[in-house]
Amino acid sequence: MGSGIDTSSYTKTYSVHTGTDIFAVFNDSIITTMQGISYSITRQKAPIYTMGSPDPRAIARSKRGIAGSMIMTTFDRHCLSGFMQMSTFAAKNNSIETTSANPNMQTSLGVTPTDADLLATNATQIREPGATNLSGMGNASTLNLSEAAAPLFADQLLPYDSTLAAANEYGQGSMMRIFAIEILNEGSGISIDDTSNEVQMTYIARLITPWIQQKITFTNLNGSPYVLPK
Repeated sequence: MGSGIDTSSYTKTYSVHTGTDIFAVFNDSIITTMQGISYSITRQKAPIYTMGSPDPRAIARSKRGIAGSMIMTTFDRHCLSGFMQMSTFAAKNNSIETTSANPNMQTSLGVTPTDADLLATNATQIREPGATNLSGMGNASTLNLSEAAAPLFADQLLPYDSTLAAANEYGQGSMMRIFAIEILNEGSGISIDDTSNEVQMTYIARLITPWIQQKITFTNLNGSPYVLPK
């Protein structure tokens, strides 16, 4: 039985992917709210001059930076609410913008009136003058000043990797990766003229790998595997 996939010479040439073919994956979570993602790679290079010539004697190669931006759609919750609820970071015990990751408590992204009262109480305590009473907590080496908490702000997310996985209708696959993303800024806005709400974020990263072709395995009607491209 045939594979059911057209393998003519027209489908074996160079192929392209559009935004409808590409999934954005943060760690192992598909981000379905992503509208677009961009990146730029910059590096400091400078000519070195010495007396006796108007031309540079050498070109110095210095630091490289990787940065970019993301645009996501806000539906009835924060665009990264699911990803943030599955994440944790070391929050200060007296922090008012975080909620304990304890499953018996609401997460920061779903604050209840009771949680709001608790946050307000903590805020009052922090604004009171004087240091926190640490008596009875043991010596400094055993103080428990932090706890695992779900992030409230996107910039509290620990560094994560992003994979852009593409697969078009010809059966051609491709992939690129951005490593150790750190979110810097987040911004949004609404107006009476907007039909959808967007969130823009900027980030820096440590490494990017370029787009590379990937083989995609299909299952034929007879149950046997079929791999493209050949």
